[in-house]
Amino acid sequence: MASRDPDRRRKIIEASRRLFARYGYSGASISMIAAETGLTKAALYHHFPNKEAIYRASSTTGMDELLYEVTRAISAEKGTAEDRLRAYMHASVQQYERNQDSWMSGSAIFWTAASEEARAQILEVRDAYENLLKQIIQDGIDAGVFRQDIEVKLSSKFLLSIVNQLPKWYRSGGKYSATQIIDIYLDTYLDGVRARTPSTRNPARRSSRRSP
Repeated sequence: MASRDPDRRRKIIEASRRLFARYGYSGASISMIAAETGLTKAALYHHFPNKEAIYRASSTTGMDELLYEVTRAISAEKGTAEDRLRAYMHASVQQYERNQDSWMSGSAIFWTAASEEARAQILEVRDAYENLLKQIIQDGIDAGVFRQDIEVKLSSKFLLSIVNQLPKWYRSGGKYSATQIIDIYLDTYLDGVRARTPSTRNPARRSSRRSP
């Protein structure tokens, strides 16, 4: 059997991302993916056993790339929790701007994945991505940078919703770039969660508020 060409596999993933982002899982067929890549169906099946496997690879790869970029950004930031939070948000939106098709197809899998196995695979990476954000928020609380009464889980959901909603209405070429828009929202959030006075530490209360 001929060896699998990694460049061709990558070509299939990139083409399928465009189609899944545009038509969703149900709307994008194997025939459409073959036409988009200029390959035969037999060539597609040489690399992937079925459409779900293509979808899973295209979506999971996108989430892996997002996790990598965000991890790298916050690791390079040596400032406060607030600085690392901004690095996290910037890296997220910049990844969206570079790979909009990947972002859209990855988001769609939560609602259209053909199997629980496919959904579980991408959820594992998604949870790792979200846990990085939760840890930044918790670090800010522990350091007295953020208010002690913040609900970590709800706070992280709020921040992620800002990024996740962006593709639904943002268009490039407007008054603000995507990163500038994120900064506007983030400044509003930070104005509400910064500690106003030195905090009185209460470890027992903090531990009951930590998200799982």
